Amino acid sequence: MIDVNKTYSLAELLELYNMYNLDFKFYGNNKDGSLDVYMKTDIDKISVFTSTNSNISKYDYLKLNEEDAKRIEFKFDREVLDVDLDIVAIVLRTSDVNIPSGRYSLESLDKLVQEQDQEDRKNKKGLEDGICYLIVDNNTACTLYDGVYTFDKENKGLIEDLKVKYDEEESELLKNNLKMILDYCEKLKEKNSNKEL
Repeated sequence: MIDVNKTYSLAELLELYNMYNLDFKFYGNNKDGSLDVYMKTDIDKISVFTSTNSNISKYDYLKLNEEDAKRIEFKFDREVLDVDLDIVAIVLRTSDVNIPSGRYSLESLDKLVQEQDQEDRKNKKGLEDGICYLIVDNNTACTLYDGVYTFDKENKGLIEDLKVKYDEEESELLKNNLKMILDYCEKLKEKNSNKEL
């Protein structure tokens, strides 16, 4: 049983649970980053613990040896379903403070870009606001698709944009990958709607 108020060292977490993944919370942020450790805590659930050492930069983390890294302290942050991490989006670059670079479920990134689509944008020197992203199969660490999403009031979110890109895609491999991503999104949507009933 996870004590949500307790602070755990990484060594303690590794003794209690199997590690699913460890990553920087703010991808590419060298000064203010923290670590998220994903631990398999149930049959279909992953618990995410965030480091409490928020004053350590990404560079400082990378210089640590294994023993020092195991002393880093973490606190329970959230729980996610295992299936939600099968295919994820990684925002590599962003022009909006509300969508920092990092890892997202496709559903959560879709909601975030839809919110940003509704904002009035004042573009400087003809530049457009948006995100550059990768969509990755977490099980194989294989990149399925990469692209750019530009915020616009005419858009309907990332998933709808992927449907348009599927129709326009000429590469058979990328078209198959987009179909896999869209099928995955549809299965998640069906699963979530069945839970609500």
